[in-house]
Amino acid sequence: MSLRAASSSVALLAICLLTPACSSSDGGGSVASQSSDLAADGAETCTATLRWLQKDAYKSTAGRTSDLWPPHTTTTLEIACGGAIVRSETRENHGTKPGEKDANGDVILVEVAKQEASGPRARLLALADAYAKCECGTKFLSMDALGDEAVQAMVTKLGDYAEANLTCAGDLDAAGVVALLRAGEIERVIAELPSCAWADGKSWEQGLDGALQALLAASKETLGSYHVCNNDAELQAALFAAVAAGGEAAACDGGSAICHGPAWFYAPKP
Repeated sequence: MSLRAASSSVALLAICLLTPACSSSDGGGSVASQSSDLAADGAETCTATLRWLQKDAYKSTAGRTSDLWPPHTTTTLEIACGGAIVRSETRENHGTKPGEKDANGDVILVEVAKQEASGPRARLLALADAYAKCECGTKFLSMDALGDEAVQAMVTKLGDYAEANLTCAGDLDAAGVVALLRAGEIERVIAELPSCAWADGKSWEQGLDGALQALLAASKETLGSYHVCNNDAELQAALFAAVAAGGEAAACDGGSAICHGPAWFYAPKP
């Protein structure tokens, strides 16, 4: 994700935005991995490993630095048999690729969770096939549109919401933090957030939803028509969890409830 370049509004819009982890599901529990072996029926047993990689949304430097700001989530899947990787897939989820580095030479995406599952080789390879095509079918809030006037209007509304409901006791007051947000100074916003607190019942999620809904009002579209990168990651995690629980791999349902409405925050569990 190219942040600063994406403009001030960058701040919270298509994100997986305003980051602390989504209040989303973790995609299910892990299953103990096994070394490749022959099961009772003679089928080879292999291991699938799903990894979640994150960065602070709309920030141009590496890593995940604050749960108070939304993340961008990328996932990877590896299938290993007999100690050797036989299949490797990546879902960038409309964003940064694993291994990409920032201007300081640091790898941008960091691993935040990993789960393993064992099963017959054929079943796990079928999982990889399904995973390679797994994404939400609703509209994606593209970062390419962050410079559009409509998105600028959304960021303005989000800023108004934050200024009215956020209290900051650090070097900057809420108005100062909002000014940074509108200017696209994401790293400075994140640095100030620990000294800020929301009024009862208020949150980044509520502000983002309200700002986006206001933007969509003219077109009569709804929040449920859109998803962000975190929704895709959740859908991929759900696919993995189903196979880890012993089910057969099936094509992801792009119309799943997981895909209806931006998951601004997402915190997968190991």
